[in-house]
Amino acid sequence: MRRMSVAALAACAVMFVFPAVAEAMRGEGPPGRWWRMPEVADALELSQADKDSLDALYVQNRRGLIEIKNDLERERFELENILDQQRLDEKAAMDQFRKIERYREKLSTERFRYLLEVRKILGHERYQKLTVMARDLHGKREKRGGPPAPDAPPVAE
Repeated sequence: MRRMSVAALAACAVMFVFPAVAEAMRGEGPPGRWWRMPEVADALELSQADKDSLDALYVQNRRGLIEIKNDLERERFELENILDQQRLDEKAAMDQFRKIERYREKLSTERFRYLLEVRKILGHERYQKLTVMARDLHGKREKRGGPPAPDAPPVAE
């Protein structure tokens, strides 16, 4: 119980303190292949090796996220089955709920790991430049009342 509340507190802190993490963890999967946008690639002075590394990371990350999401969906289905039974098995329901929470944590961890790998590929200076570009893009879209771009890069403060 204590471990779960510490994890929940840490997740909340991350969401408020590090908007880049929140952005990366919020959506369905990674923020897209933003490095393929010519204006972003040029502004960040991405080499072909950088783009290749980002492509490989993206594919690897997406495959992992798809697998975890499938596992999570399967476990949600199992919880629904438990809750739909005539007699409620509270222990089984709580056990299944805990299993679902572990998959959610795993999903968040993989999204954050992706963000860390992007940061390692770009280095500090280019990552900071990327976060400023992303913030500007998100700000412009919000002012117009539109949703953020599906291929927008992660945002950090």
